[in-house]
Amino acid sequence: MEQNRIYKARLDFYYKLIVIYFLFFVMYVIMRGSFGTNEFTIVFHDPIIYITGLFILYSLIVLIVNAIRGKEIEFLADRFILENRFGKREILFSDIIGIRYSRERKRNNAGRSTVRRVGIKLKDRKKILRIRLSEFYDERKLLGEFQRISK
Repeated sequence: MEQNRIYKARLDFYYKLIVIYFLFFVMYVIMRGSFGTNEFTIVFHDPIIYITGLFILYSLIVLIVNAIRGKEIEFLADRFILENRFGKREILFSDIIGIRYSRERKRNNAGRSTVRRVGIKLKDRKKILRIRLSEFYDERKLLGEFQRISK
């Protein structure tokens, strides 16, 4: 019996982004602040502090929204399911007309697939369903799943 294979969305990019922005923010505040006798004053009327704060806030909101959404792809024997917290869509392998792969990457990082996106043409849909592989963990295995379907 074949086991269900589930690929969850990656959120580590947003964590890294928030940490980098926050470290920049802290370092900039320390550099712009002034040291007096036994005290440190922070300069708040600086546009770079506001812009960095907005970047941190935006990245945090995007992280929270994507964590709440919780996208995942589940492969079964005869179909795959695109699922998030608010709904799901089942796509039967028999409904797939064709699968296209984007151009290969010039640089190939270890653990990353050589293809960026998978385009799936369905019978009941005019537009191509596009899935960005880098949004999910185990990109190479996910690419292998789509290649197995296209055979």
